[in-house]
Order: sequence, then C-alpha cells, then structure tokens
Amino acid sequence: MPYALDFATLPPDAMFESRSLLLGLPKSLEARLVQLPQVLERVRSASRFADVSSKQEESWLAAAYLRAALADYCSIEEMQKVDRPSATHLRISGLANPLFHLLELMRHLNVHVKSVQAERHTVEASFREQSFDLDVQIVSNLDVQDLAALKNGKNYTPADLQRMVDWFQRVQVHWGAGYVVRFGIESLAELLCSHYRLCVRSRMIPH
Repeated sequence: MPYALDFATLPPDAMFESRSLLLGLPKSLEARLVQLPQVLERVRSASRFADVSSKQEESWLAAAYLRAALADYCSIEEMQKVDRPSATHLRISGLANPLFHLLELMRHLNVHVKSVQAERHTVEASFREQSFDLDVQIVSNLDVQDLAALKNGKNYTPADLQRMVDWFQRVQVHWGAGYVVRFGIESLAELLCSHYRLCVRSRMIPH
C-alpha cells in the first residue's frame, strides 16, 4: 500500500522567496540536539553541504555537495539507533510530509539509478534596497520515471511522485536546490527534538 502523504504539510512556495544570509544551524536547534551527538553531527554536515552547494560556480561541484548532503540526511535516521538504542525511533517512512520522502528518494536515486545533476540558474536578489543578479545551482535531472523505478518507488503513487517533483522544481528556482534540501534537514531535526522531547538544558549556577 502506498505511503499516506499529506501535501498540506509542505511549506507554501512564498516561504522560499526570501532567505537568511547566515550559514549553519539555528543555535536553539543545536542546543537541543547536543543530547543526540551523532544525530547532531549528521545534521550539521548535511546542512552545511546543502548550504554550500548552491554557492558553487561549477555545477559538477554543486552536484557533489548535494549528493553529500542527501547521504548525510538519510544517515540521520540511522544515528538515532546509536544515540538512543532502546528508544522508539522516528522513521521517515512514517512521516506525512512529502519533502522528507523526496529527499530520501533523491538519495536512493544517486545510488541506484543516476547521479543528481546541477545547473546554474540566475535569480534576482535584493539587499538593502539594492537589486542584483545572483547565480544559484538547481537540480536539472529530477524525473518522476526514475523515482518510480527505485525499489522503494513502489511505495508511492505516480500522482504523488509527480506532485513531489513538481513542488521541488517550483521552489528550488528561488534560492537553489541546496536551500530546499537544507530546509528539509532542519525540519527533520526539529521533528526529532519533538519526538525525543529535547529541550535546552539550563546551566547549573554555583552558589
């Protein structure tokens, strides 16, 4: 039976029309994830790889960073078993948000069918009322038929695969594929914090 996806959980396209210039994870997220050190290591690296992918001038290098980001994204799920071996682990297959599933499918695409390729895309950006052109990198060869050919592609209806691809292609043109991938990584990390009820531990103040 196909996975039950809820496309209403995808963020609106407008969310990707602007972005922060800062790199790295939000400090509040890092502070909670320190209780899952192996998960945090993969979240950090996946997020950084995704960040730098869209900033590359050469498309082959951008694609390489994207593949690294997707690989570490998928390893986040496995690292739960290292950090919390006896806990009930969060599984991507059980999540309703299609973005989590698409990133996993893109990782399997790299391994079993073909490498994700990137191409340069020019966007109009503005900063302090000054407009300028900015080159980012987008995925150029994301295809529904390739995703359907994957072993776990059978877990999705053709219509759902098409909707996932259409959404990704639509939002990546704003700031690049890496920004969309990073959003998915950080969103999964936030879900892990909720799943394990992680909060920032207060420091003990000596008397």
